[in-house]
Amino acid sequence: MTLSTEGRPLRSLLVDAAGAAASAARRSAVVVRPLETLEQMLQACALLDRVWEIPQGQTSEIQPHLLRALGHGGNYLVAACEPGGAMVGASVAFFTEPLGSAMHSHITGVLPGDSGRGVGAALKWHQRQWAMERGLTKITWTFDPLIARNAFFNLARLGARPETYFVDFYGVMHDGPNRGQPTDRMQIGWDLSAVSTIQAQTAVLDGSAADDGPDVSSWMRTGALTLLSAGPAGEPVRGPVVGPEVTLAVIGIPRDIEQVRRTDPAQALSWRFALRSTLALVMADSSWKVTGFARSGWYLLQRKAFGDGTDGGARR
Repeated sequence: MTLSTEGRPLRSLLVDAAGAAASAARRSAVVVRPLETLEQMLQACALLDRVWEIPQGQTSEIQPHLLRALGHGGNYLVAACEPGGAMVGASVAFFTEPLGSAMHSHITGVLPGDSGRGVGAALKWHQRQWAMERGLTKITWTFDPLIARNAFFNLARLGARPETYFVDFYGVMHDGPNRGQPTDRMQIGWDLSAVSTIQAQTAVLDGSAADDGPDVSSWMRTGALTLLSAGPAGEPVRGPVVGPEVTLAVIGIPRDIEQVRRTDPAQALSWRFALRSTLALVMADSSWKVTGFARSGWYLLQRKAFGDGTDGGARR
């Protein structure tokens, strides 16, 4: 498959999008279905509460009546189900600005026992197909930039690209993953026909072997500045301030911040503030772009040359 979408008819793009969605669903052994009945919506809400570890008696992560309203408005509500019908994942998205060309994916969750088998990928590639069939060109969502597995999935597996760093986006939350931590988030923009997305789609269609993302060592050898890394006890260590002469940088995060939160909440909080003081500052400068993420836990950043107009040269 060509990596360029220029000049390709829409029909061809849609055929490939449907193929990628079907391939991802087949690989994860699920069927992605719309949530159409109130009973299905109740099941999806219960599933998402399990994923986010909502304590009994506490307000749910998302309410069935909200799903009913979103579905009535034509928005995206689906579940990933086992062939026998058991629901193992769910995803909800709604149309956003610019109207007619974009939607925002609010929540996507997979039961813990079913994570790691590609159910999340099946949901996202289905979401892309659904959006393209309705003439949309972009999907956005937010994620915790400290969770390495999600950063790798979003940037390397889907080909999406970070756009904005938000400080304490949701405010105080009391669910399992977010309890006791500021809810900093990174907004992702998924250009549905960008070169990086088509590359990721090709890997899904071809069943290509998984790689580990960009080669961080080569970046360091060519002079990339280390802005954040882990110290000998796993603590965050800040690097030097970025000067105007710096064009390449890397930012390291823990491989498993969720485990750190369980065993050492104070250190996890230190990582939150350290990442905020490095990644958020760099992303606030429009001349910098996050161009990739390595499975080993490193963001790769590149400064655009003046008048360049590109998003850097880091590729998987």
